[in-house]
Amino acid sequence: MNSFTQKTFGLKKKYTFKEKGLEIEFTDKDGDFSFFINFDNISPRENVRIHTKRKANVLKYGLIIALLTLIRGFLTAKTDLQTTFIVISLSLAIGIGTYVYYYLTKMKYYSVGLEDGKITRILYDKPTIEEAEEFIDEIFKRRKQYYRDNYFNIDYENDKQSELNKIKWLKSENIITENEFNVVVDEINEKFIK
Repeated sequence: MNSFTQKTFGLKKKYTFKEKGLEIEFTDKDGDFSFFINFDNISPRENVRIHTKRKANVLKYGLIIALLTLIRGFLTAKTDLQTTFIVISLSLAIGIGTYVYYYLTKMKYYSVGLEDGKITRILYDKPTIEEAEEFIDEIFKRRKQYYRDNYFNIDYENDKQSELNKIKWLKSENIITENEFNVVVDEINEKFIK
């Protein structure tokens, strides 16, 4: 998987893997935009959360309008059954329409944390839940490989403590295994002079 595309009402996002990170291009009502997230800026997989964004005010005000329409209809209709039926139908239509709009604009997404405290959102179920989950897994698989390629080495010109700190950090990020950690720490302790 080198790219991944998601579409929803008025929004299209395309994620493309690059050597050092993830390029995101998106189109919405305001135009076309793009930005790049370096793998160094993506926080660990454990920080990914699932969130739901709802337009609660739309639902609340829509239902209030439906209720006020219903009350007004009963107050003005008095004994006219046809008018009462029309008002009840109108208030039901407003209520149902509001709920449908609320349901269709509800967004469930993965919140992928970034090291600078920001997040990037990846839709939870577009095109399918399985494909979105597979894409999330691919991000962290490539992030891990990027860290291994760029940081899992010993710089003999650096000081011992810096190299030990780097290896401890790789272990804490689950980039290297316990066994790899022990082998590299032993080598650093063996090769470096205090």
